[in-house]
Amino acid sequence: MQYNEIGRITKITGVKVSTRVTVPTAVNHIGVEGFLTNYISVGSLVGTRLVDGRMLIMTVEEIYDNNTDIIVLSSISGIYDEVTEKFTFGTNTYPLVGEVVFKLWNKILSHIFAPPDVSASSTIGTYVYDSSVEVGYNPNVLFGKHLGVFGNTGSGKTCTVVSIIQNYIRNNQNKDIKFIILDVNGEYRKAFSENEAEYIAFEDLRFHHSLLSNPEYGRLFRAAEGVQYPALKDCIGELRAQSANWSLEDLPGRIDQWVQENAYNDKYGNKDHFSKNQISGYLRTMCLRIDGIVEDSELMGVINCHDGKQTVDSILRTNKKVIILDLQVSSDSLDIVVYLLFKAIYEYKSHNRETTHFSLVLEEAHRYINTDSEESRLGSYYIDKLSREGRKFGVGLIIASQIPSMLAYEVVSQCNSVVMHKITSKRDMEFLRGVLRVSNDTFYLQMSALEKQCAIVCGEAFPNDSIVRVRDAKPLPRSNDPVIDDSSLPFEQ
Repeated sequence: MQYNEIGRITKITGVKVSTRVTVPTAVNHIGVEGFLTNYISVGSLVGTRLVDGRMLIMTVEEIYDNNTDIIVLSSISGIYDEVTEKFTFGTNTYPLVGEVVFKLWNKILSHIFAPPDVSASSTIGTYVYDSSVEVGYNPNVLFGKHLGVFGNTGSGKTCTVVSIIQNYIRNNQNKDIKFIILDVNGEYRKAFSENEAEYIAFEDLRFHHSLLSNPEYGRLFRAAEGVQYPALKDCIGELRAQSANWSLEDLPGRIDQWVQENAYNDKYGNKDHFSKNQISGYLRTMCLRIDGIVEDSELMGVINCHDGKQTVDSILRTNKKVIILDLQVSSDSLDIVVYLLFKAIYEYKSHNRETTHFSLVLEEAHRYINTDSEESRLGSYYIDKLSREGRKFGVGLIIASQIPSMLAYEVVSQCNSVVMHKITSKRDMEFLRGVLRVSNDTFYLQMSALEKQCAIVCGEAFPNDSIVRVRDAKPLPRSNDPVIDDSSLPFEQ
């Protein structure tokens, strides 16, 4: 027997279905099938029959006692066809009032949550209401498009990203995909073996600034319209004419020379000309920005290197599936390097669409795609372009953040699939509610009460919206919660 009766439908309103419980033990007790348990709870799935014999799948939103009966309020999720053993979202037909509503046992649930491609081992974890049921995903969507992973600090967000990548690369070694992780907290290196991951320290990164266009140099140096941008454009043009891989260290001197050439020093000069002090004053803020970058030796080693190496070439040459980029640097340096990194990837992939697929993991994404911050607009420029266009030429994003409301709406709205851990901030919850597609509000209401390592999965890559216990990452990243043990501290008199 694959299901047990819960009750009968009493009311259908749009996508909402009310059921009067006729078998109280079906709701108030845990069912047992062999060694497997099954029970009805808010967020779990129940079924009923349509007039054509197919099974309508519904998500439980509310269970309450109205003094005379126990009522189960559900919302329609989709249709399960027992012949093809396939689940599809939505329905064009509805059950009859009085139709039986029943529990779904693990065999049906396993088919509902099964990965669409049985040849690929693509599962994220187990269904929280039945630990024997694996919840699958479509890797072509999860990695081919964009994934958002959100949750409070300590909710298991980083472990989820690691778990997904570990499971996929270890079970699909022949797939042509590389995961490029922007590691801003030094958490990921510990999670992968040397055979799985290539680690590139910050000082070994190479993204030469010469790949930028004139308008992009203007954004990099925050050149204002008027005098600053024309001056910068002229100076870069002169340096570029001398060498394609010209040095940033030569730019301040070239700007000084430009000022000399364009200043009018005669005190009787006409009003259409400007003195050296006037022009220097107009260029001051831009020059301070340039000087700040040139004087940062660590940053200059990455963006002004002269050894001919490029990190994108290193990524393409390695046969490892995971490339970890160490980006434990200041916000300003991070912004600049992310800008150059994503420009380099955009340029390469837009001209080489059939090459290895890139899945870019943006850890702590709010640090560089936060459009409310002036400093972050630089780094987010090409991330925004990749979020809109990357799918066409083989670039997917995995956006991980503990503060989703700080992220650019335009980028998050491009996430076709989402994994949501515990979120308690009302602002973050409302932001996600406005951006994402979730089958019903029950899941949003459950976000603030999720246990650690449990998450709501929804979107195009998953067979159905559900709560899952994410598979353990082995080994774990370096993101453990701090342990404060006063007894270990020496007592000082």
